Amino acid sequence: MKKRVAVFIGGRSPEHDVSVVTGLQAFAALDRSKFDPFLVYVTLTGEWYVGEALSDRKNYIPTPETRRSLTRVSLDTNADPMGRGHLIPAKKGLFGGAKPIDFDAALLAFHGLFGEDGGFQGIFDALNVPYTGMRTMASGVLMDKVVTKRVLAGTGVPVLPSVTIDRPKDGRAVGAAFIKEQLGNIAFPLIVKPAHLGSSIGVARATNIDEVVASLPSIFSLDHQALIEPFVENLVEYNVAVTEVFGEIRTSAIERPKRTAELLDFKEKYMSGGGKKTGGSKAPGQSSEGMLSLTRDINPDIPAEMEAKIRGWAETVFKTVGGTGAPRLDFLSNEKTGEVWFNEANPCPGSFGFFLWEAAKKPALYTEFLSALVAEAIDQHRKMQLPPDPTLRDARLFPRPFNA
Repeated sequence: MKKRVAVFIGGRSPEHDVSVVTGLQAFAALDRSKFDPFLVYVTLTGEWYVGEALSDRKNYIPTPETRRSLTRVSLDTNADPMGRGHLIPAKKGLFGGAKPIDFDAALLAFHGLFGEDGGFQGIFDALNVPYTGMRTMASGVLMDKVVTKRVLAGTGVPVLPSVTIDRPKDGRAVGAAFIKEQLGNIAFPLIVKPAHLGSSIGVARATNIDEVVASLPSIFSLDHQALIEPFVENLVEYNVAVTEVFGEIRTSAIERPKRTAELLDFKEKYMSGGGKKTGGSKAPGQSSEGMLSLTRDINPDIPAEMEAKIRGWAETVFKTVGGTGAPRLDFLSNEKTGEVWFNEANPCPGSFGFFLWEAAKKPALYTEFLSALVAEAIDQHRKMQLPPDPTLRDARLFPRPFNA
């Protein structure tokens, strides 16, 4: 029988709109011979909706009129011993709502806060429901740039030195003297960025203390921590995804994002026009464009030794956190010196990074890749199952009303 797959999109995140695009692409590309998918849209304020209108991109963000054609739902918080999820439609009228909507697995297309960072993963772990991507702990670690650096200490993966600045509890501005003291020997120019956001949101370049101070209010409006690192001169970025969904650890094609400015910001990363090697306009499931026509070079010419290091370090990061799913690992390089540093991880990359797998040494088209993600979700769920009563007999303090 076909597996019923709930594709979760949107969310209370600064990356809400990017998540919608990723989710719609995945919904269109899922293999209908294996799966019966439907969309679950999470609004900017946290309401959940289902309905046919969600499959049409022109309906985003849903207007009040469009919402009237949708059904608001909530998640049944009773864990199902059979491992299925249940969405409860909101009651309408005098005689209640429709029947629950059941699903076999959740395909999580969230980006950023409150979706990619372990929150939804933890919910589905608690409710015994299969879900795609990284597990709860790994999602939380890799979406926290500060914690990621700490976890990778001693692994041999190179990272830049950094300083963390917490948002003041009293709402006051962070003073220049305090920042200068925290920086120590880290020299200008610097990069100042949120510690928990992706898509290059809120990233700023600072050449002096005053510019650091000026960049913090906008970061603190979206995140409670700012991360300060040295700016990498002659900057080139390399990104590669890692997965084990095909039965062995594999790395994808490497991408080198193009840039016209000194710093790759959100608009350039996601809104720039297509270029050479960006792919065509074919339907998902075939070789197609990446996230919103990001300009990139796929499998660029780089020294073999550097490529081997990037792929090896990416695998190390993946293994260190008990990797599942297909996270994308991003690296920074000084083009002149050849130095490379691990920058950050994306537990759920834009478009699931499917274009990187299409161009991998062992290529996989989007539909095949999504099928493997769902299969891994069900397999991971199976591995985590416990007996109906997991309390050891010697640890039971109360009588059982059943034989266990």
